[in-house]
Amino acid sequence: MAQDGVKLGYLNVVPSLPTFVAIEKEYFSDEGLKVEATPFESGTLIVDALVAGRVDVVAMSSIIGYWLIEQTQPGTFRIFLAYGATQPQDNTFILMVAKDSSYKGVIDLKGKKVGVFPGISSIALAKAAFRPFFNPDKEVTLLEIPPGNIIQALAAGQIEAYLAPEPFGMMAAAKGVGRNLVKSPMLALNLKTGIVGGAFVFNAGFIREKPQVAKKVRNALYRGVDFIKSHETEARKFLVKYNGLPESFAMKIPFEEWIKTEKFDKSLAQPYFDVMKKEGLFQKYVDTSKLYYTDEDTK
Repeated sequence: MAQDGVKLGYLNVVPSLPTFVAIEKEYFSDEGLKVEATPFESGTLIVDALVAGRVDVVAMSSIIGYWLIEQTQPGTFRIFLAYGATQPQDNTFILMVAKDSSYKGVIDLKGKKVGVFPGISSIALAKAAFRPFFNPDKEVTLLEIPPGNIIQALAAGQIEAYLAPEPFGMMAAAKGVGRNLVKSPMLALNLKTGIVGGAFVFNAGFIREKPQVAKKVRNALYRGVDFIKSHETEARKFLVKYNGLPESFAMKIPFEEWIKTEKFDKSLAQPYFDVMKKEGLFQKYVDTSKLYYTDEDTK
Protein backbone atom coordinates (compact mmCIF):
# COMPACT_ATOMS: atom_id res chain seq x y z
CA MET A 1 0.00 0.00 0.00
CA ALA A 2 1.34 3.45 -0.91
CA GLN A 3 2.18 5.70 2.00
CA ASP A 4 1.14 9.34 2.26
CA GLY A 5 4.15 11.66 2.27
CA VAL A 6 4.41 14.32 4.97
CA LYS A 7 7.13 16.92 5.51
CA LEU A 8 7.51 17.50 9.24
CA GLY A 9 9.79 19.99 10.98
CA TYR A 10 10.72 19.97 14.65
CA LEU A 11 13.04 21.61 17.16
CA ASN A 12 15.37 19.49 19.28
CA VAL A 13 13.76 20.68 22.51
CA VAL A 14 12.03 18.91 25.39
CA PRO A 15 8.46 19.91 24.37
CA SER A 16 8.98 18.05 21.06
CA LEU A 17 9.00 14.73 22.95
CA PRO A 18 5.70 13.42 21.44
CA THR A 19 7.36 13.77 18.02
CA PHE A 20 10.39 11.77 19.13
CA VAL A 21 8.10 9.09 20.56
CA ALA A 22 6.00 8.92 17.38
CA ILE A 23 9.15 8.49 15.27
CA GLU A 24 10.78 5.90 17.52
CA LYS A 25 7.57 3.91 18.09
CA GLU A 26 6.70 4.07 14.38
CA TYR A 27 3.30 5.60 15.02
CA PHE A 28 3.52 7.52 11.74
CA SER A 29 4.10 4.29 9.84
CA ASP A 30 1.16 2.70 11.65
CA GLU A 31 -1.01 5.47 10.19
CA GLY A 32 0.27 4.78 6.67
CA LEU A 33 2.47 7.87 6.61
CA LYS A 34 5.93 8.32 5.19
CA VAL A 35 7.25 11.21 7.24
CA GLU A 36 10.31 13.22 6.26
CA ALA A 37 11.32 14.65 9.65
CA THR A 38 13.73 17.59 9.61
CA PRO A 39 15.28 19.27 12.66
CA PHE A 40 15.52 23.08 12.65
CA GLU A 41 17.89 25.30 14.61
CA SER A 42 15.42 28.01 15.60
CA GLY A 43 11.76 28.86 15.88
CA THR A 44 12.16 31.61 13.27
CA LEU A 45 13.51 29.20 10.67
CA ILE A 46 10.84 26.60 11.30
CA VAL A 47 7.99 29.12 11.10
CA ASP A 48 9.41 30.50 7.85
CA ALA A 49 9.50 26.96 6.44
CA LEU A 50 5.85 26.38 7.39
CA VAL A 51 4.70 29.64 5.82
CA ALA A 52 6.66 28.90 2.63
CA GLY A 53 5.22 25.38 2.42
CA ARG A 54 8.59 23.65 2.83
CA VAL A 55 7.09 21.73 5.74
CA ASP A 56 3.48 20.62 6.20
CA VAL A 57 3.66 20.21 9.97
CA VAL A 58 5.67 21.75 12.79
CA ALA A 59 6.01 19.56 15.85
CA MET A 60 6.98 21.68 17.93
CA SER A 61 7.83 25.40 18.22
CA SER A 62 7.04 28.51 20.26
CA ILE A 63 3.46 29.67 19.95
CA ILE A 64 4.65 33.29 19.81
CA GLY A 65 6.08 32.82 16.32
CA TYR A 66 2.63 31.84 15.05
CA TRP A 67 0.93 34.78 16.72
CA LEU A 68 3.38 37.06 14.91
CA ILE A 69 2.53 35.39 11.59
CA GLU A 70 -1.20 35.68 12.24
CA GLN A 71 -0.88 39.48 12.34
CA THR A 72 0.59 39.70 8.84
CA GLN A 73 -0.61 36.51 7.14
CA PRO A 74 -3.83 35.45 8.86
CA GLY A 75 -5.14 31.96 8.27
CA THR A 76 -1.73 30.46 7.49
CA PHE A 77 -1.79 27.75 10.16
CA ARG A 78 -3.85 25.79 12.66
CA ILE A 79 -2.68 24.54 16.07
CA PHE A 80 -3.59 20.93 16.87
CA LEU A 81 -1.59 20.28 20.05
CA ALA A 82 -0.51 22.75 22.72
CA TYR A 83 2.22 22.61 25.36
CA GLY A 84 2.45 24.62 28.53
CA ALA A 85 1.34 25.30 32.06
CA THR A 86 -2.36 25.50 32.83
CA GLN A 87 -1.77 26.93 36.31
CA PRO A 88 0.15 30.03 37.46
CA GLN A 89 3.32 28.16 38.43
CA ASP A 90 5.60 27.48 35.47
CA ASN A 91 8.09 24.62 35.78
CA THR A 92 10.03 25.45 32.65
CA PHE A 93 11.70 28.83 33.14
CA ILE A 94 14.50 29.48 35.60
CA LEU A 95 16.32 32.63 36.74
CA MET A 96 19.93 31.74 37.51
CA VAL A 97 22.60 33.78 39.29
CA ALA A 98 26.20 32.91 40.15
CA LYS A 99 26.42 30.29 42.87
CA ASP A 100 28.23 32.58 45.33
CA SER A 101 26.34 35.79 44.56
CA SER A 102 24.69 37.73 47.37
CA TYR A 103 21.46 38.38 45.44
CA LYS A 104 18.28 37.47 47.32
CA GLY A 105 15.53 38.49 44.91
CA VAL A 106 14.67 39.84 41.48
CA ILE A 107 14.94 43.43 42.75
CA ASP A 108 18.69 42.83 43.21
CA LEU A 109 19.08 42.57 39.43
CA LYS A 110 18.28 46.26 39.02
CA GLY A 111 21.16 47.84 37.12
CA LYS A 112 22.70 44.45 36.27
CA LYS A 113 23.39 42.52 33.05
CA VAL A 114 21.00 39.62 32.47
CA GLY A 115 21.33 37.06 29.69
CA VAL A 116 18.43 35.80 27.58
CA PHE A 117 18.29 33.61 24.49
CA PRO A 118 18.39 35.45 21.14
CA GLY A 119 15.11 36.79 19.80
CA ILE A 120 12.62 39.56 20.39
CA SER A 121 10.23 37.22 22.20
CA SER A 122 12.88 36.30 24.80
CA ILE A 123 13.55 39.96 25.47
CA ALA A 124 9.85 40.79 25.74
CA LEU A 125 9.28 37.88 28.14
CA ALA A 126 12.19 38.95 30.37
CA LYS A 127 10.91 42.52 30.49
CA ALA A 128 7.45 41.31 31.46
CA ALA A 129 8.91 39.16 34.27
CA PHE A 130 11.04 42.02 35.62
CA ARG A 131 8.52 44.86 35.27
CA PRO A 132 6.84 44.31 38.67
CA PHE A 133 10.22 44.90 40.34
CA PHE A 134 11.84 47.72 38.34
CA ASN A 135 11.71 49.39 34.92
CA PRO A 136 13.31 46.83 32.56
CA ASP A 137 13.47 49.37 29.72
CA LYS A 138 15.97 51.49 31.66
CA GLU A 139 17.15 49.65 34.76
CA VAL A 140 18.55 46.38 33.43
CA THR A 141 20.75 45.40 30.49
CA LEU A 142 19.39 42.39 28.61
CA LEU A 143 22.04 40.59 26.55
CA GLU A 144 21.10 38.05 23.87
CA ILE A 145 23.34 35.00 24.30
CA PRO A 146 23.12 31.71 22.36
CA PRO A 147 22.03 28.75 24.52
CA GLY A 148 25.39 27.03 24.23
CA ASN A 149 27.22 30.01 25.70
CA ILE A 150 24.90 31.25 28.42
CA ILE A 151 26.24 29.18 31.33
CA GLN A 152 29.81 30.07 30.40
CA ALA A 153 28.83 33.76 30.29
CA LEU A 154 27.55 33.53 33.86
CA ALA A 155 30.66 31.67 35.02
CA ALA A 156 32.91 34.29 33.39
CA GLY A 157 31.06 37.19 35.00
CA GLN A 158 29.92 38.60 31.65
CA ILE A 159 26.36 38.57 33.04
CA GLU A 160 25.03 38.59 36.58
CA ALA A 161 22.02 36.37 35.82
CA TYR A 162 20.11 34.68 33.02
CA LEU A 163 16.50 33.85 32.31
CA ALA A 164 16.08 30.65 30.29
CA PRO A 165 14.15 27.38 30.13
CA GLU A 166 15.36 24.15 31.66
CA PRO A 167 17.70 22.26 31.43
CA PHE A 168 19.92 25.37 31.64
CA GLY A 169 19.24 25.71 35.35
CA MET A 170 19.97 22.07 36.07
CA MET A 171 23.14 22.23 33.98
CA ALA A 172 24.49 25.33 35.74
CA ALA A 173 23.77 23.84 39.16
CA ALA A 174 25.42 20.53 38.22
CA LYS A 175 28.55 22.39 37.09
CA GLY A 176 28.69 24.38 40.32
CA VAL A 177 28.25 27.62 38.36
CA GLY A 178 24.82 28.88 39.34
CA ARG A 179 21.80 28.70 41.62
CA ASN A 180 18.14 29.58 41.24
CA LEU A 181 17.45 33.12 42.40
CA VAL A 182 13.70 32.60 42.78
CA LYS A 183 11.35 29.71 42.17
CA SER A 184 9.04 30.03 39.17
CA PRO A 185 10.06 33.53 37.97
CA MET A 186 7.11 33.60 35.58
CA LEU A 187 4.73 33.94 38.53
CA ALA A 188 5.58 37.64 38.18
CA LEU A 189 3.44 37.73 35.02
CA ASN A 190 0.40 37.08 37.23
CA LEU A 191 -1.13 34.72 34.67
CA LYS A 192 -3.83 32.76 36.46
CA THR A 193 -3.99 30.38 33.49
CA GLY A 194 -0.22 29.91 33.16
CA ILE A 195 1.99 30.12 30.07
CA VAL A 196 0.80 28.02 27.15
CA GLY A 197 4.00 28.54 25.18
CA GLY A 198 4.35 25.69 22.69
CA ALA A 199 2.38 24.63 19.62
CA PHE A 200 2.21 21.74 17.16
CA VAL A 201 0.90 23.24 13.94
CA PHE A 202 -0.45 22.37 10.49
CA ASN A 203 0.03 24.51 7.41
CA ALA A 204 -3.55 25.49 6.56
CA GLY A 205 -3.02 24.61 2.89
CA PHE A 206 -1.95 21.11 3.89
CA ILE A 207 -5.21 20.63 5.80
CA ARG A 208 -7.25 21.76 2.78
CA GLU A 209 -5.34 19.60 0.30
CA LYS A 210 -4.89 16.49 2.44
CA PRO A 211 -7.49 16.57 5.23
CA GLN A 212 -7.36 12.84 5.97
CA VAL A 213 -3.55 12.83 6.05
CA ALA A 214 -3.67 15.70 8.56
CA LYS A 215 -5.91 13.59 10.80
CA LYS A 216 -3.43 10.72 10.61
CA VAL A 217 -0.55 13.00 11.63
CA ARG A 218 -2.57 14.25 14.56
CA ASN A 219 -3.44 10.69 15.58
CA ALA A 220 0.23 9.65 15.58
CA LEU A 221 1.30 12.58 17.73
CA TYR A 222 -1.64 12.11 20.08
CA ARG A 223 -0.42 8.52 20.55
CA GLY A 224 2.96 10.03 21.42
CA VAL A 225 1.33 12.12 24.14
CA ASP A 226 -0.52 9.08 25.50
CA PHE A 227 2.70 7.06 25.57
CA ILE A 228 4.47 9.75 27.61
CA LYS A 229 1.67 9.67 30.16
CA SER A 230 1.67 5.87 30.47
CA HIS A 231 5.40 5.13 29.98
CA GLU A 232 7.12 8.32 31.10
CA THR A 233 10.46 6.76 32.06
CA GLU A 234 10.86 5.06 28.69
CA ALA A 235 9.77 8.18 26.85
CA ARG A 236 12.29 10.35 28.70
CA LYS A 237 15.12 8.22 27.29
CA PHE A 238 14.41 9.64 23.84
CA LEU A 239 15.52 13.06 25.16
CA VAL A 240 19.02 11.62 25.43
CA LYS A 241 19.04 10.73 21.74
CA TYR A 242 17.32 13.80 20.32
CA ASN A 243 18.26 16.58 22.76
CA GLY A 244 21.69 15.28 23.74
CA LEU A 245 20.78 15.50 27.42
CA PRO A 246 22.70 13.42 29.94
CA GLU A 247 20.38 10.69 31.14
CA SER A 248 20.40 12.08 34.69
CA PHE A 249 18.93 15.35 33.36
CA ALA A 250 16.53 13.64 30.97
CA MET A 251 15.02 11.68 33.86
CA LYS A 252 14.48 14.76 36.04
CA ILE A 253 13.74 17.68 33.75
CA PRO A 254 10.26 19.04 34.57
CA PHE A 255 7.46 18.76 32.06
CA GLU A 256 4.44 20.95 31.52
CA GLU A 257 1.33 19.50 29.86
CA TRP A 258 0.75 18.39 26.28
CA ILE A 259 -2.88 19.30 25.66
CA LYS A 260 -4.97 17.91 22.81
CA THR A 261 -6.97 20.72 21.25
CA GLU A 262 -10.37 19.13 21.72
CA LYS A 263 -9.64 19.01 25.48
CA PHE A 264 -8.08 22.46 25.54
CA ASP A 265 -9.81 25.57 26.89
CA LYS A 266 -9.14 27.80 23.88
CA SER A 267 -9.12 30.91 26.08
CA LEU A 268 -6.12 29.76 28.11
CA ALA A 269 -3.42 31.30 25.91
CA GLN A 270 -5.04 34.73 25.49
CA PRO A 271 -3.72 36.27 28.74
CA TYR A 272 -0.17 35.35 27.72
CA PHE A 273 -0.69 37.05 24.35
CA ASP A 274 -2.08 40.12 26.11
CA VAL A 275 0.96 40.40 28.39
CA MET A 276 3.37 40.13 25.47
CA LYS A 277 1.36 42.66 23.43
CA LYS A 278 1.65 45.07 26.34
CA GLU A 279 5.43 44.64 26.06
CA GLY A 280 5.23 45.76 22.44
CA LEU A 281 5.82 42.37 20.82
CA PHE A 282 2.59 42.50 18.80
CA GLN A 283 1.17 45.39 16.81
CA LYS A 284 -2.34 44.01 16.38
CA TYR A 285 -4.77 42.25 18.66
CA VAL A 286 -5.25 38.57 17.84
CA ASP A 287 -8.07 36.43 19.19
CA THR A 288 -5.89 33.40 19.85
CA SER A 289 -8.91 31.17 20.53
CA LYS A 290 -9.64 31.14 16.77
CA LEU A 291 -6.30 29.58 15.75
CA TYR A 292 -6.95 25.93 16.58
CA TYR A 293 -7.56 22.96 14.31
CA THR A 294 -10.89 21.18 14.50
CA ASP A 295 -12.41 18.38 12.45
CA GLU A 296 -14.50 21.08 10.78
CA ASP A 297 -11.32 22.21 9.01
CA THR A 298 -11.24 18.92 7.10
CA LYS A 299 -14.76 19.10 5.73
